[in-house]
Amino acid sequence: MRAVVTGMGERLASQAASAALADGADVCISSGLAGGLQVGQRTGDILVAQVVTKEHEPVAIASDPELLMLAAECGARQAARFVSAREIVAHAADKKHSGERADAVEMESLAVLSEAARRGVPAVAIRAIADTVDFDLPFDFAATRGANGQVRVSRVIGALALRPHQLPALVRLARDCRRASRALAAFLDAYAGCLAERYKGAKAELLATI
Repeated sequence: MRAVVTGMGERLASQAASAALADGADVCISSGLAGGLQVGQRTGDILVAQVVTKEHEPVAIASDPELLMLAAECGARQAARFVSAREIVAHAADKKHSGERADAVEMESLAVLSEAARRGVPAVAIRAIADTVDFDLPFDFAATRGANGQVRVSRVIGALALRPHQLPALVRLARDCRRASRALAAFLDAYAGCLAERYKGAKAELLATI
């Protein structure tokens, strides 16, 4: 099993998936955190997408049916659609609008599944809900990203210095992201075991992008 941290955004995810899949793989799992777009979703809910689409463009890629079914058997909730956005959807009003077309929003799954499809590798998109549909992010995290696509703590502190009243929201977001990450890790551990059992007796090299 190989685990690859792609970084935030389509470009970095595409580059990471291309490099990771260069030598082939039996299965590709695009995983990570997502913003919830539907009322009733809770932090830590695990969703598996039937289809991943691109924001404002007629592009869609389906998860592999067998991998989708196995994820559901392991406890993930089937979602009709994830939407891969170019930027973080920060405001509750924007999430509710996106919720007319999708169940969750993230930034990397379409790029990862596209690369897997080009190489003929079965792939599935699995995400844990971090921020729910009614939650406004404390500020625009796009400005806090480094060159590797990861959020830089120093930039978060700088943004917070400009908006100290957002500290409670930032604390809540950090707590919710930790909860979602733990739930995702537990699910992926169980899912990997299910995949290993399904592929028992065959050489299975599983790629998880997180």
